[in-house]
Amino acid sequence: MDTAFLEQILIIFALSIGALALCYRLKIPGIVAFFLAGIIAGPYGLGFITNRADVEILAELGIIFLLFTIGMELSLKSFLEMKKGMLTGGVLQIGITIGVVAVIASALGLAAPEAIFFGMLLAHTSTTVMLTVFQHRGEVDTPPVRLALGISVLQDLSTVPMILLVPMLGGMGSAGVVPSLINFALGLVLLGVVTASALWVVPRLLYRVASLRSRELFMITVIALCLGTAWLTSRAGLSLALGAFLAGLIISESEYSNAALSTVIPFRDVFTSFFFVSMGMLLNTGFFAAHALVIVAIILGVIVLKAIIGAVAVLPAGVSLRTAVLTGLAIGQIGEFAFILSRSGIEYGLLGPDLEQIFLAVSVGTMTVAPFVIGSAPGVTAAVRRLPLPERLRARDAPLKTAPANGPKEGHIIIVGFGPMGRHVAEAARSTGVPYMAVELNPKTVREKRTSGEPIFYGDAANEGVLAHAGIERARVVVVTIPNAATARQVTAIARKMNPECAIVTRTRYMEDSLPLYALGADDVICEEFETAAEVLARVLIKYPVQKSDIDRLVASMRTGNYEMLREASGQVPSLRDIGLHLDNAEISIVRVEKGAPIAGKTLAETDLRRRYAVTVLAIRRGAETLAGPDGGTLIEAGDLCILVEAGQKNEEVSSLFRPGPEA
Repeated sequence: MDTAFLEQILIIFALSIGALALCYRLKIPGIVAFFLAGIIAGPYGLGFITNRADVEILAELGIIFLLFTIGMELSLKSFLEMKKGMLTGGVLQIGITIGVVAVIASALGLAAPEAIFFGMLLAHTSTTVMLTVFQHRGEVDTPPVRLALGISVLQDLSTVPMILLVPMLGGMGSAGVVPSLINFALGLVLLGVVTASALWVVPRLLYRVASLRSRELFMITVIALCLGTAWLTSRAGLSLALGAFLAGLIISESEYSNAALSTVIPFRDVFTSFFFVSMGMLLNTGFFAAHALVIVAIILGVIVLKAIIGAVAVLPAGVSLRTAVLTGLAIGQIGEFAFILSRSGIEYGLLGPDLEQIFLAVSVGTMTVAPFVIGSAPGVTAAVRRLPLPERLRARDAPLKTAPANGPKEGHIIIVGFGPMGRHVAEAARSTGVPYMAVELNPKTVREKRTSGEPIFYGDAANEGVLAHAGIERARVVVVTIPNAATARQVTAIARKMNPECAIVTRTRYMEDSLPLYALGADDVICEEFETAAEVLARVLIKYPVQKSDIDRLVASMRTGNYEMLREASGQVPSLRDIGLHLDNAEISIVRVEKGAPIAGKTLAETDLRRRYAVTVLAIRRGAETLAGPDGGTLIEAGDLCILVEAGQKNEEVSSLFRPGPEA
């Protein structure tokens, strides 16, 4: 083996480790780290690698495996599930971007084919970068992010027809257009072959291989299908990347696609890193230094242009201004598939040396600042709302003009977000007779739930007008269930400003987000990360001979330590539940006095709860009135809510006092 080649591989890995660690600390996407490693190691950096051809071979394999996995992750069913917003928004975004960029590029002196091709490059967004940013923010499951990711996936898929169109663009105005048309037709024929293979040939082949139960045989077969299809398309005059994508599509419809995907992913991750390193090696640092101001201006221009186009493209789907702005900012960077497409453009003379350098620098720049651009969404949304927009657009962020007929008037719960958590809160409130009103940003959810009689309306709760419509001034509790940490902070701050007396319970995913929420006025912050740890602790200990009371005590101690620490740091007073955690061998409960119960119509002295059952009544809630610290002469009435501290072991006997007996 050539030791020089091995030395180059080691240099790339060593530089990548350092660059990845740096980017992780700066919260910059990992793809940028590979670009940085390539810039440092390449001929325009420190010159550690002089023979770029060896790296190019590994980079080519990276492209093949990347497109192969994309093809396997896609199926016709999942494509159709992208629905109106993603399909319409994605098609409009791609078409408008290509058209606008082509016009601007033509005005700057590029020929029509080159201008169109540059528009095709800028139409792409990095799905990997977007996923990394939103996973770190804990927002992948939110409707705006799902919309942005769906558009990004559609952009990735558009690379395939674009690769087929590149030879036609390269042959425009010359005799080469006829061969290009032939290649395009050949590509369509290959798609037909792929369909036939996916339906009849490959599933049978993989079944035969899988039945032998050899992991090595299955892995080699999958890789052979990938490389073999790529080789065939290359021999037919089409690109290797197209063949790899088609091979992935062939396997995607078989029942073995998941096993095949898990087999290939390690190869994809390793070889794809070489692809981005090789692209970094192409970046001429001297050219960048000489044109730094121009490149920075183009980076800003591309982000702004793509953000505006992305926001406009999704408006026909009826989304809110906030969703449109976030979608536009999320797709503001240039994606990895643009680099794959650029290789074809270089091959057919559509991307000259200077234009290639600008493209590389701008792409890396947009990826680097992507987390900060996405993080600016709340501020940008607020600025957009101040613009003189058409009333029709403003109405999308406003609540429905008429509240639901069964909506509460006062003393109710406002549920912000009607996902699984919000629905559980609503169900509990409904079953106990507590009035509530829900605010949701997903129009489909609002439409479905309103037809079933839910007191719910459409609106962005980060807007004061929406909370006012929900009756924030008269609400007793606000429950913020949305996973977006930034939006949760906004809603908490606005709710506290509009109603200083209401209780605010906010959900968050990570402990690090809890303290800012307390500081903004939240009374309770329920942290998923911590609650999961507490539940895991309980489930683990219950497998051992540990008493349930000891498990409960440990979990309670765990909760007390963490939540109390956060409240002390934020200056919040303890809640009723926290007081209960400090009372050893005691439990706080709230019990309703039912009609016909033995205790109804008696005074506390007559019930003798403290002496007979070791139960103390802390307070009684009667309608809108709270009787704190009731004395022995306080009469207990049917319908009262009694807050009890139980220190005894006669829980069932005590509970029977608050409900009617068998003879009632």
